[in-house]
Amino acid sequence: MAVEREKGFTIVELLVSMLLTFIIMGAIYSVYRVQTHSAKVQENRLEAQEYARSTLDMMVREIRNAAYNPRGIAGTGASCGGGIVIGTPGVNTATATSISFTYDFHDGAGGGPDQDCNDSDEDITYAYDTTGCTAGFGNITRKVGTGAAESLTSCNVPDVSGQRLDIRYFKQDGTELSRPVALADLSAIQRVQITLTVQSLHPDTEFGGQLNATMTSNADLRNRGLPS
Repeated sequence: MAVEREKGFTIVELLVSMLLTFIIMGAIYSVYRVQTHSAKVQENRLEAQEYARSTLDMMVREIRNAAYNPRGIAGTGASCGGGIVIGTPGVNTATATSISFTYDFHDGAGGGPDQDCNDSDEDITYAYDTTGCTAGFGNITRKVGTGAAESLTSCNVPDVSGQRLDIRYFKQDGTELSRPVALADLSAIQRVQITLTVQSLHPDTEFGGQLNATMTSNADLRNRGLPS
């Protein structure tokens, strides 16, 4: 009686199957890395964009109110930041990296605006400041009156001219004013254009690294009014 030979895998077949398995696993891993890379890059980009957007929104919201003076009274208050007329709401200083302005929003005696904006919290300054940050980075700060400046960012604004914080000023007819804006031209500012660049806070050197987000917003000074 003939004895049947047991069937199995040869060494060559085993090696070929292992090679095919490694190729398939490598392809799967490559797809996984690409997907992870894309997701991480998108996450870093969104983080930077959200940071820039929240900072810009706050600046635009307040800058729009510059010169708010519902009663039209030039008061006698002396803590309004040294504007065109002390005690009158308006833009006090305007440079490429900072803007200081006042608007009369505080309640006075009997309610409503206090007529002379002599409350320190009605004098606002936004600026780019490198204090406390490592070389090459800075913060966007907001200062109220003569108080300490509060950082709106986390030392993640790159110190690059024209990107960190770039503020431009325009007249009603669209003419751009030179910076810093001269004292005599401060009252002519009708639109403020703000460009801000922010880096992601949690860079990943393997997936995307540190990404920048640059955003621009415009603030029309609604209280300047249109020419008659």
